[in-house]
Amino acid sequence: MKLEIIEEKDDFMIFMVSDVDQSIVNLLTETLNSLEPVLYAGYRVEHPLTGKITISLKVDSQKSSPRKSLLQAFEILEKMFQSVDKELEVLR
Repeated sequence: MKLEIIEEKDDFMIFMVSDVDQSIVNLLTETLNSLEPVLYAGYRVEHPLTGKITISLKVDSQKSSPRKSLLQAFEILEKMFQSVDKELEVLR
């Protein structure tokens, strides 16, 4: 996944991801929305053929920054994927 920050403020971030499936982006935004400081996380597919997806993230700046919330979401997803991988060991 390639990530490019388009705009960043104390409480808001817009970034673009590419070379990633929309289902992964959906999982990322759902994880972001589950975090307490996050007020909104959503995405827009720029065009199906370009593979570029823009993600908007709004947080309560009193509790966290967009960057910290994004890192926290990636850590949660990393643990989730490790858990799934461990469970799949049974099938291998």
